[in-house]
Parts: sequence; C-alpha cells; structure tokens
Amino acid sequence: MNDLTTFLHQKTTTVLEETLENMAFVSIEECTIEEATNLKQQMLGVNLLITEPELLEMRLDVSKELLYQIAETMYTMDRDELKDQLINDLLAEILNTLAGRFMTEILPPESDFSLSIPELADGEESTSEFKFNYTAEDLPLSVEIKAAEMDNLNSLLNN
Repeated sequence: MNDLTTFLHQKTTTVLEETLENMAFVSIEECTIEEATNLKQQMLGVNLLITEPELLEMRLDVSKELLYQIAETMYTMDRDELKDQLINDLLAEILNTLAGRFMTEILPPESDFSLSIPELADGEESTSEFKFNYTAEDLPLSVEIKAAEMDNLNSLLNN
C-alpha cells in the first residue's frame, strides 16, 4: 500500500469501528476482497458526496443480513417488524455518520465540510483503489472513497 492508501485505510477503519460500536455494539475485522466475496451475501449499498472542502464520494456496502442484525439491536424490534425502508434508512444513517466522522478525523479542528444526502447505490460493483473490506458478525461490508481529483485529495490530506 502506498502512503495515501495506508492513511485512508487507517482513518476509514478507525471511524467505521467507532461508528458501528457506538451505534450497535458491533465490532469489525479487516478482510480481503476474496474473503468478503466468499461469504456470498446479498449486499446493499449507499453513496454520499462530500462536496466541501473537496469533492469526494464515499460508498458503503453492507450485507443485508448484517443490517437486519444491527436494526434488531438498535430498534429492539423483531425481524418480521423491520421494513425495507427502515433498513435503507439505517444504511444511509450509518454512511452519513461514517462520512462525518471521517471528515472530522482528517481535517484540522474547527474545519467546515459539507455532505450530500445519501442515495441508495445502483448495485453496480466498484473497483476504486481506495476500497476497504471488513467483516462484522462474520458478514461482509466495505467502504470506498473516490476523489474527483487525486491532487485535490492529496492537498486536502496534507493540510
């Protein structure tokens, strides 16, 4: 891994761990793309744009089964009471929280940033250089970061 990839991986792992632990008492472990793929789970994805101070996109893909487990914990509801809209909203809220924590982690204190509204992904697989794979409760999830301009991402991280 190059320095930028290592830095983004470290920050992503830290904020994902904090987010899921604080929201639903769920721990994560890093894994390879092969390990995640071998788990053969139906995945749900959501995208979010970070529009300021630089244009970035974050994507979160989570096993549908893991989302149901998190929802059962967070909302103390039985699985048969959970509707698709609630699961989609939960996925969007996890990414929104993750993106906010990520930006707070990489920017200097008191810096401003702007996030768009999360949107459900179209199911298309992505192959970004900055895609990090994890498991939680033995179920796969991944976080991906894309930059509109790599030079802008480098300058953002060097401030």
